[in-house]
Parts: sequence; structure tokens; C-alpha cells
Amino acid sequence: MLHEINLAGVLLPPLLPVVVIALLLLVPLHWSINRVDGYRFFWHPALAGFCLFLILMALILWAWLVWSAHG
Repeated sequence: MLHEINLAGVLLPPLLPVVVIALLLLVPLHWSINRVDGYRFFWHPALAGFCLFLILMALILWAWLVWSAHG
């Protein structure tokens, strides 16, 4: 179950760690796709990067929820 994160009395949204991890994974993925010129296959490269970010977020959230259900 997702709960707010209490950081010195400030409540942070529960998806904040998911967003941070997804961004940390997106940077090298974006760099490697850009390095091999993989964005040339997409009509809108920024939209493709955003979709990759959403896919990473969904995978991380799914893994987090599956792991927390077994623990």
C-alpha cells in the first residue's frame, strides 16, 4: 500500500520515489537511444521519451506493489 512519506513533518506524495527512480533510469536509457540515433524512428522524439518515462514508472510501481504484497 502506498502511504505519504513524512520528511521532517512535510508530507510528500507516495509516487515521489517512483518518479525519482524512473528519472534515474531514464537518463542512461535516453542517452543510449540518442547515442545510436534511435529517436529518428519516432515522429516526435520528446513524446517518445515521455512514453519511455511512463513505461518505466509503471514497471517500477508494479514491481514495488508486487514486492510489498509479498513482504
